[in-house]
Amino acid sequence: MRLLKTKKYELIETNDIPRPFPQYAILSHTWISPKDEITYQDFKQRKGDIENDIFKQRGWAKLKRYCDRAARDGWEWAWMDTCCIDKTNPADTQEAINAMFRWYQNAGICYAYLEDVDVDRVFDRPGLINGTLSLDLDLDDIASKDNIADPTSFPHSALKAFLIKAKWFTRGWTLQELLAPPYLVFVDQGWRRIGTRESWADEIEKASRIEARHLTNFSPTDFTSCSIAMRLSWASRRETTVEEDETYSLLGLFGISLPLIYGEGRLRAFNRLQRELITVYNDDSIFAWKAIPPSSNDFPGAHRKGHNPGRGILALSIREFWDAHSVKSFGFYGNSFSMTNRGLEINAKRWRCKDDPAKCLIRLNCGVEPRRHIGIPLSHVSDSYERIEVEELYDMRTVDYDDWEEERGNQTTFVHAASNSSFVATSSIFALEYPEKVIIGDKYLVDYRTGMVGASMKRLTESFPGYDLKNDEFVIEPSQLIFVNIVLHHEEVMSELDIAINLTDNGFPSAGILARGEEPWERLGDPITQASWKYEALADYLHNKVPPVYPVIALQDTDTVIGICLLPRPPLKRSFKRPQEKVKSATPREYVLKVTVENESDSNWGAPVPDSRKRKRGL
Repeated sequence: MRLLKTKKYELIETNDIPRPFPQYAILSHTWISPKDEITYQDFKQRKGDIENDIFKQRGWAKLKRYCDRAARDGWEWAWMDTCCIDKTNPADTQEAINAMFRWYQNAGICYAYLEDVDVDRVFDRPGLINGTLSLDLDLDDIASKDNIADPTSFPHSALKAFLIKAKWFTRGWTLQELLAPPYLVFVDQGWRRIGTRESWADEIEKASRIEARHLTNFSPTDFTSCSIAMRLSWASRRETTVEEDETYSLLGLFGISLPLIYGEGRLRAFNRLQRELITVYNDDSIFAWKAIPPSSNDFPGAHRKGHNPGRGILALSIREFWDAHSVKSFGFYGNSFSMTNRGLEINAKRWRCKDDPAKCLIRLNCGVEPRRHIGIPLSHVSDSYERIEVEELYDMRTVDYDDWEEERGNQTTFVHAASNSSFVATSSIFALEYPEKVIIGDKYLVDYRTGMVGASMKRLTESFPGYDLKNDEFVIEPSQLIFVNIVLHHEEVMSELDIAINLTDNGFPSAGILARGEEPWERLGDPITQASWKYEALADYLHNKVPPVYPVIALQDTDTVIGICLLPRPPLKRSFKRPQEKVKSATPREYVLKVTVENESDSNWGAPVPDSRKRKRGL
């Protein structure tokens, strides 16, 4: 662990720090940007610039102000993550991340720097010098009613709205930095102390959903007072610059270590964390997650109720603990569980559905209050179970015993675990491009998210909440197939065709074009009523065809060919509305589906295409 000498702004290597290891100040802050922050390499390679005070990066100014602040409070030594870790050294980074919670825990004082909170902007009180507060004036060190540490004071009331909205509360790493230090004091943009963690406890709860009792009594291994689910809920709305850090920033909250594998992605990193928690602790609140609910502002990648045929027992993302901030563990007696090569083996109380014996509920040893245990619904698949109704958690106190039959004793249940390679496919946006002689008709949807065959067809509405779409654009979710009815007017001949667009559950697209009157898939009549079974049978065939190679041209008469070409394109700049949970989702993929019409008599592949022709040839 390297330290800074606060009065000299000097970085001291571990071997040069005196023994016994000195007490030190530590900084919690949000980064400006990697290029602006002062790094370990800057100290090593630009020592002359630093000593001559010509180092102009904003991060250097931050470091100096931090050291000045700590020195003014009597601290000779200080730690700052930007420069005290050699991030070009994987071993150094590994050690630092796994030791981070302990380093904050051992610090004499932690300064939480709120760069976007400026006391000067929020009130005008005695102590102003030339229109601004003196930079030497610490508002928690005033012997008057203006002491900001007093929740009843004017400065406290004036500043609370700004503190609650501080960016510091939205970042992943600052969660453990809030809970670990024995003493944390907030400083504003001018590095003036504005009160401690405890004096702002009510505001911290509003900003982070962390109850005041956890701010001074947090222990990484005490799950009876603070469950795994509750801790994960605190992190569910926070973000990190590097996606794996979404998981790695939580290690200290559970007192565990993991190998860092940058490049594995957030899904695998979080999967590894869950498996490690199952191995080390007996708190089954880790299974009390819920998929993100639908809303009027649906967004790419959202799970929708009734559209998940089954899931493993592990959450895909930390975001799925969005509603677990009230979940408490009821102790470690009752249920037992472990991860096996068959999935999770859990010994717990089980209820069987009377109408559907393949469906059951298992009771977790956690809930929002005693005697209100959480139950999760499972369905039997092959030789084990999978999680269903993933947007729901049952309150076992309200289970209707006319529908469920309690099985005697605790039962051993095997539940599928989520795969390390789980991939969450996003929605895709398709844009149609076509000549004037083609008329786009209705669109019809067959949804395979609830089953593989026999899905019914319905008309696709023109409303796609949460998407900023342009004309002739529509959205397809993974595991859906769309029929687009089109009409071709050419030389007084009218032809009806269907464009079929299929998106697999992994988000792989394919498209084809078929004439409606041709055997063996003749589909004349209304697609919803008269020809629905033919459309549905064709959809089953196309959706499950491997590989999905569909016809890309359709002959209409003796001399006309209509063709399509499906091509990806870079996403357009759009404004996507996001639900209140601020769930981080992937940008949807976008495709252009081009429709072209050619006369066979015009086809001459050996001759150049005249410049006057505005359309590309069909395939």
